[in-house]
Amino acid sequence: MPDTFVDSRNAANWVNHHENVSIPVAKILTVRNETPKSPSYAGMKATAGRLQQVIRDALAAGKRIRAVGSHWSFSDIPAVTNGWIVETNKLDWRFAFNANDIHPESHVTHDELLLCQCGTLIARINETLESPNNVLPNSQRRKALRTSGASNGQTIAGALGTGVHGSALDVGGMESQVLGIQLLTANRNMWIERASAPVMQDAFAARLGAELVRDDTLFEAALVSLGSLGIIHSVLICATGRYLLNTSLRRIRYGQIKAALNSLDFRGSGIPDESRRPYFFQAIIDPDDLWEEGDRAKVYCTVRYKEVCEPNRQVAYNLKKENGDGTDLPKLIGDIIKLDPAFRDLATWLLMEILLKEQSEIGKPEKWKTPGQAYTFTDARRGVASSGFGVPLAQVSNALKIMAEAFRSHKKAGVVLTCRYVQKSPGILSFTRYDPTCVIDIDGIDSSATQKLIKLVAQRFEAAGMPFTMHWGKTNHLTKARVRAAFGGNIDRWNTARRTLLPDQAERDAFSNDFIDAVGLNA
Repeated sequence: MPDTFVDSRNAANWVNHHENVSIPVAKILTVRNETPKSPSYAGMKATAGRLQQVIRDALAAGKRIRAVGSHWSFSDIPAVTNGWIVETNKLDWRFAFNANDIHPESHVTHDELLLCQCGTLIARINETLESPNNVLPNSQRRKALRTSGASNGQTIAGALGTGVHGSALDVGGMESQVLGIQLLTANRNMWIERASAPVMQDAFAARLGAELVRDDTLFEAALVSLGSLGIIHSVLICATGRYLLNTSLRRIRYGQIKAALNSLDFRGSGIPDESRRPYFFQAIIDPDDLWEEGDRAKVYCTVRYKEVCEPNRQVAYNLKKENGDGTDLPKLIGDIIKLDPAFRDLATWLLMEILLKEQSEIGKPEKWKTPGQAYTFTDARRGVASSGFGVPLAQVSNALKIMAEAFRSHKKAGVVLTCRYVQKSPGILSFTRYDPTCVIDIDGIDSSATQKLIKLVAQRFEAAGMPFTMHWGKTNHLTKARVRAAFGGNIDRWNTARRTLLPDQAERDAFSNDFIDAVGLNA
């Protein structure tokens, strides 16, 4: 008898959120909780069992299987050709804790923790933490994420699976806020924590129907799993006290800000308050302007200072629809460039306006926002491309120079370069692995010129001996050699952990796809 809480479609195309990836799959299965509005641990056990049955069915059918969230990745890493796709975006329960739930050796308190089911949107986690609700009704427990991506339409499992990051200067990627992971395979339901930092009471795993696994290496492997260790069913987030972000947008000449880009020392940089270290910093530059103007090029710097959030502050959210006004503007700009490349500069200016329109409020206390208000659920934008290169901090200006030079070969590309900063992250396969990392994004209009530019930059970095990684969830040109060069022995550590979690070769193959095979992560 078919499971009434698993909807199935055969022979479909899987399409990502930005509509730049379309892959034929054998089956798409959408799994739902039995009582969507009434979270319970009994329900968590039931859903875990349901997901495990789907895994067993895929193995019996000889099909590869991938769990996906909100389709947010620009890459095809979430999907598998002619395989099974498990949609988890309906699984969005959240659970708070009491003091007696916490392990006596834990370094965190119960009110810092939130258990999130795999399909919970980051935007919803922000709401749950920051404002009174039925999960965290006590106003004294209002919290906030330390960092998140700029657009929070990702699910928590999807964000972890590809190493999503923000630009909080003293915080790692999203995975740096995770203290526990529930991982499902065909025959194992595991609650994984670090052995060196236990968090939950030993009996907690049984509430989830799980076995307790405390192992630092397995935990760090699961932090960035690339969807290839099983299905992540829930994640334990450690939050911080609620705070406000005081945002300024400042246009600064490259020659003045360059030293700060390479050091994060903001003395003499021209940011609004050089005596304070920003909580968040990002810099956007047009590669054509950088090449033509050099030190006189304009850099659009978003600076966010951390401010105290008064306990009784009311928080209102404006979470954007998946499709709203302006959705097709980048695609329209791209079509204009194709018709007449002479419009590239105008198109790039329009793109800059899109990127910066939410960042124009200057320093007024009434305009300060919580993280959940500052980073809202972004509209889907068709016709957009995005790729992220992680480089060591001291190499930023060298990397920008190489990228600007590469742009000269593809001047039709309507793109900007965006620098974001992340502390070294704890996952074995965290691409933000330098201490710290600058992630330089190539963001812009999806076109053949843009795609060729992204490919050329990777080649130029290699030729120059530039150490770099690439964002797993964005457009990338990763190869087995590049992944090995970037991660070294961590590849072997991760594959060893994978064999421990998935000892059956058939199940390891089932949780792989062409990309995982090609880059040496199905060993």
